[in-house]
Amino acid sequence: MVTAYLFDRTEGTKVDAWAESFRDLTEDHVLWVNLVAPTHEEETEVREVFELSGDSHFVGSNDGPSLDQHAGYLAVTAIAVSDEERDLDREHVAVACFVGPNWVLTVHEAEIAVIDEFREVASGEGELGGLDAPSFLAALLEWVVGSYLRAFDEIEATLEDFDIEALSAPSRDPEAHIKMLIEARQRVGRLRRSLAPHREVFASLSHSEFDPLSSEHSSERFVELTNRLDSALASARDVKDAIASSFDVLIVRTEHRTNEIMKVLTIASILLLPGALIAGILGMNVDYSAGSFADSPIFWFTIIGIVLIASVTLALARLRRWI
Repeated sequence: MVTAYLFDRTEGTKVDAWAESFRDLTEDHVLWVNLVAPTHEEETEVREVFELSGDSHFVGSNDGPSLDQHAGYLAVTAIAVSDEERDLDREHVAVACFVGPNWVLTVHEAEIAVIDEFREVASGEGELGGLDAPSFLAALLEWVVGSYLRAFDEIEATLEDFDIEALSAPSRDPEAHIKMLIEARQRVGRLRRSLAPHREVFASLSHSEFDPLSSEHSSERFVELTNRLDSALASARDVKDAIASSFDVLIVRTEHRTNEIMKVLTIASILLLPGALIAGILGMNVDYSAGSFADSPIFWFTIIGIVLIASVTLALARLRRWI
């Protein structure tokens, strides 16, 4: 599916005949063509119109971001985060970006919420209409980095709910909660490993002397983008620490519950132990009275003694605030 927007100094307009718009481009225009899951015919048409070389990969791999220079354009591959998938192979979506003097082509295999949101913002009036193609790419990549920040915020919100639940009541299935923390830790690791290599790409784009298409203004935007990426990496470290803190909360809450159980068992043992001792002594083959043992006052003295000892023990436990 192909969607195209033509930007001038004031606004962006969706165009259907994007090939004709490309041929009529001036220095005051920027054409953005977004290609999702391209068919063979769409790929062939776009290659011919933009004169892309055969070694330019249309759909970047998830191996990592990259930057390649070609005659008349740059090929940049970024890895965005899908909001709909949590699977290892599907959460990250490669976005291939081709940047010319006044045109930008983006290609990706699946719909990405961050690209859709950027398209909604870009299609209106505002600053984007006044950007050159490299600066437009920087604005787009800011939204890509934002997809990682959104993912980290989502994990952090989940951990906050986890902590509240763990503090409110002890876990009845701690193994399931530990498994959830392990999955969150693995996801943060995957996100960080996908995000960190973008630094080298952004750093290269920030040096206009090594990039024939970038201007001083676009280079400054890529410097700001690098700073935003560093902030996202810091968020990854914060979320990683939050996972460790959530694990500590789970362990402490579980230990507290275990201590409460042991307290009850200990009190029960203390209450019953003296009576069991006396009953054991009285159960010995000893004649405590001349008559029947059941009618002997010693039996009732024994029962009263058991109750008194248990009551005194309970009172001492209350006095010392053990219970």
